[in-house]
Amino acid sequence: MIHCEEGVARIIQSFAQTIVDPHHWRSAMELLSDRVGAVGCALELTDLNSGAAVMENTVQLDADQLGQYQDRIFHVNPRIIRALSMNLGQVADDRVLMSQRDYENSEFLDWLEGTPYYYIIGSKILNDNGHVGFLTANFAKNRGKATQDDHKIFSLLTPHLVNILAASRVLSANQLCNDTLTLSAMDAERPFAFLDRAGRLIECSQGFVQALRSQRFLDVRNSSLVARHGQHRAALDGFLNAALGPKRYIEPPLPLRLSKPDAPRGLVIRAVPLAPQNDPFDIFRPAALITLTDLDEPYQVKRRDLVAIFDLTVREADVAALIAEGHSPQQAAAHLRIGLDTVRQHLKAIYSKLNVSRQADLVSMIAKVS
Repeated sequence: MIHCEEGVARIIQSFAQTIVDPHHWRSAMELLSDRVGAVGCALELTDLNSGAAVMENTVQLDADQLGQYQDRIFHVNPRIIRALSMNLGQVADDRVLMSQRDYENSEFLDWLEGTPYYYIIGSKILNDNGHVGFLTANFAKNRGKATQDDHKIFSLLTPHLVNILAASRVLSANQLCNDTLTLSAMDAERPFAFLDRAGRLIECSQGFVQALRSQRFLDVRNSSLVARHGQHRAALDGFLNAALGPKRYIEPPLPLRLSKPDAPRGLVIRAVPLAPQNDPFDIFRPAALITLTDLDEPYQVKRRDLVAIFDLTVREADVAALIAEGHSPQQAAAHLRIGLDTVRQHLKAIYSKLNVSRQADLVSMIAKVS
């Protein structure tokens, strides 16, 4: 058990490593499990659009147990059913997630009795575009329900986990599970950068450079990130101080949105504090990772990906992309200068190749791969 903020900071540092190496989730969860006296920890992710569920567990479950959970038990788990209605960042244990009637759910309890754990505490750390995620610590029956110390740890940890997952999804184009960040990613379109402890830009991706050029909020001067306009400078300074300061693990930087009348949705900046010893590329020692999301940038689907993944023709990819970007069939026809009947014929072929029957399903599937 741990009883101090410094101990929680060590756990947070471990989870921060996952943004540059998602394989580190297991070791981070093992550290959390050890510190709170749990049998194990689990990361549970689901795509509500498709019903798919994935669980990463520090407790080794056999293939049948894991497959049964992901295929069936996850969807009848009363804890998950209640947790789906929780707010992002909310922490809860069995006092909230289970009722007396739930202990009569034989299908769920039979599966649970086959595992080494019984009670849980967890938090909702992802809720975006139909993707929902939870992190839980699981306790043996004789250990009992979560304590106040457990709640304190999760309350300190959860805001960081929400931020880490949000930033990870920027890097991985909003996929359910992010890719490992490598040095070659610096040439990618994903907008991210590393800062040192003094706030100086160590390295950034091509996407970050393009984002700076295309929007009117940020600039780089003397290797430091600065706001272009006076009304944003205090907010940006406070954000960077929170991301790099001595309390960055206990008081994490909240996402910062900068907006103007000509860009009303604005630019969202996220920061993930990294432990000083983290050196993912053996080149430099970053103190924070920064990601940018331009909310005014129109959503664009890469046509070449649709051709490669779904075997669409170039024209079918154009139609599918326009529909996924929010255009109606009539607007797509006007944009491509073809007839509405032709667009409908293309849509019929697209539905067949993607094995969907509705426009909403088409949009959902394309969003997962774009």
